[in-house]
Amino acid sequence: MKKALIVSNVVFISLTLILGYVLVFMGTEMLETPNDTRVTVKYEPDLKKLVLSEMRDYLEVMGEIQLGLATNDPDRIYKAASSQGQAAIDETPIRLLKLSPVACKTMGFTGHDLFQAIADSARLNFKPETTIKQMSDLTNNCIVCHQTYKME
Repeated sequence: MKKALIVSNVVFISLTLILGYVLVFMGTEMLETPNDTRVTVKYEPDLKKLVLSEMRDYLEVMGEIQLGLATNDPDRIYKAASSQGQAAIDETPIRLLKLSPVACKTMGFTGHDLFQAIADSARLNFKPETTIKQMSDLTNNCIVCHQTYKME
């Protein structure tokens, strides 16, 4: 009985060490999908950070728009959506535009245009059904982009 307990402890410790090694030294490489056919877009580190930050901003603004819908607050929707509309396009660095594939740029501009459309309709003639449809279009634009591209 004592011998079996010692053997099971040795096996447990060995497996723990192997798993620890795999997690620490092999990282996410094990999670790569072998049939990943997305187009790789390579950016310099500062531009990659900018793009990732912009995507997080998209999600935050989309959350604010949803909260505006839930509370029937068109001012909240306008304020949130306009921050990623035309104003965000105007702040896009020229380097990013030069390095992005044309289709990728088109999706980015479409996203900003959709945010602007949400802002405009919230300000001019707020109808929750319209905003929900616009949010669906915006979400689908994000999905297509993520299905098409990956960054390195």
